[in-house]
Amino acid sequence: MMRSFVGLGIAVAALALGACAQNLVQVRDTGPGSGEALALSRVAIAPFRAMPRAGAATLPTDATALVASYVAEGFGARGIDTVPSSDVASALGSAEPGVDLRAALAVAREKFGADALVTGSVYRFRNRDGEAMGSVNPSSVGFDVKVYRAGDGKLLWSGVFDHTQVALGENALTAARYPGGGTRWMTSEELAHWGALKLVQEVPLAAK
Repeated sequence: MMRSFVGLGIAVAALALGACAQNLVQVRDTGPGSGEALALSRVAIAPFRAMPRAGAATLPTDATALVASYVAEGFGARGIDTVPSSDVASALGSAEPGVDLRAALAVAREKFGADALVTGSVYRFRNRDGEAMGSVNPSSVGFDVKVYRAGDGKLLWSGVFDHTQVALGENALTAARYPGGGTRWMTSEELAHWGALKLVQEVPLAAK
């Protein structure tokens, strides 16, 4: 009987700790068929757009390019042939194809033979104040990513990474998931890189 109570206590504690861990990537419902595995072999990454929120700090000039490259790296790490955003921009003659999704889809499909076009918006890219071992204001990054089928422009998947780094003492389970196990404060570039890889891991890809 005592052993049963101990086991129950451990299970309850584990559930309580699990509830403290933050859901770092939010996947948006894209309608009927959402969640189905996507059979993708090549994706084209559109240059990401800067979409700072009202009252937010101005985004660094390289923030969108950095996040787009990190997302491309994430797809590449999952075995997907990836066309970088710089190539898509050159083909479009514009660094902001998000204003004309139809043109970007056509380029992805006809010029690069991609199955899908990946777009994104960066709305926060705040670097930490201080150094790795001590920071008053930690890094905070927010961006979204959308995956469209190149053939007909259907939205296949959408996700958001919106996170401000937390300290070990504030949320141990979340902090332990960071590079270095939460023992240091990351730069905005490091947080965005880590977040982009986490986000792309949530894209449901069909097994090859």
